[in-house]
Amino acid sequence: MPVNAGPEYFAAERRYSEAKTTAEKIKALEEMIRLAPKHKGSEKLLADLRKRLSKLKKELLVERRKLHKPKFTIRKEGVAQICIVGLTNSGKSTLLNSLTNANVEVGIYPYTTKKPQVGMMFYNDLQFQLIEIPSTFDPESLNLLHSSDLIIVLLDATQDIDKQKYELTKILESNRLFKKIIFVKNKSKVCGLDNDTVCLDAKSKVGLDELKEKIWKSLDLIKVYTKAPNKPKDIPALALRKNATVKDLAKEVHKDFIKTFKFARIYNSTKFSGRKVGLDYKLQDNDIVEIHVK
Repeated sequence: MPVNAGPEYFAAERRYSEAKTTAEKIKALEEMIRLAPKHKGSEKLLADLRKRLSKLKKELLVERRKLHKPKFTIRKEGVAQICIVGLTNSGKSTLLNSLTNANVEVGIYPYTTKKPQVGMMFYNDLQFQLIEIPSTFDPESLNLLHSSDLIIVLLDATQDIDKQKYELTKILESNRLFKKIIFVKNKSKVCGLDNDTVCLDAKSKVGLDELKEKIWKSLDLIKVYTKAPNKPKDIPALALRKNATVKDLAKEVHKDFIKTFKFARIYNSTKFSGRKVGLDYKLQDNDIVEIHVK
């Protein structure tokens, strides 16, 4: 207890003991420090109050971090992260199951999917991560779209297409989600490409190949294989930006390859297949790269 403390200090002390939240305790402690006598006899008391205040501020910081921690965190895997959005019962879960190894519940009632569902699609020796976004469009689920490389907007061909496009585009724009988009018309009687829209039937798996090809082309990447000397090429392959070099590939494979790099051999369908190249060599689609180190 401080020496010669006034009634205001004891009122603050009472508020501290009755405080129910960390923020309330911090506020009361700050008042106690401000109102406590400032002389040699109160040094120990002030030191104790400041120590408690520092501890509480750290606790409050941890509480706030937990409060703002994303509800859904999905680590990015494969060459690209692709999110599927659509209105309820448009067939998102069926499409995810048909394209990937996922086994998501498919219901006939609205809003069957309550949280984002993930699956890996293997196509053309590449792996793609697909995420189904629930039709509730809650902020936590929509946040996943910000890190995605591509968005599939799924439309139900048995319902008003223009109305669906309008509603879904409005949701994306209001959340500042200006990403590459593929429009996909599901439950279509005629499958294939309709201008820039892919038409398919996810349930019967008709038209999926056209969608997979559209996904790959929309990402605007090149596919590159790696191989060890005297070994076949590694699968899955890697996807790199166009005009990527052997140096870019080496960084992807192992961070130490740049330091120990000696040369690389490039295998492809040209007459120059098997030639030696350096780190600055620009890779082409379907190149097979054999890196030699010191």
